[in-house]
Amino acid sequence: MEFKSLTNIETSFRQIRLFALVFICLCALV
Repeated sequence: MEFKSLTNIETSFRQIRLFALVFICLCALV
């Protein structure tokens, strides 16, 4: 149970980091 929630947190963190990277790129272009 804890391991599954841990992997979920890791997955969401990876998605958030990817979204932040895209946002930074857009800001750089503008």
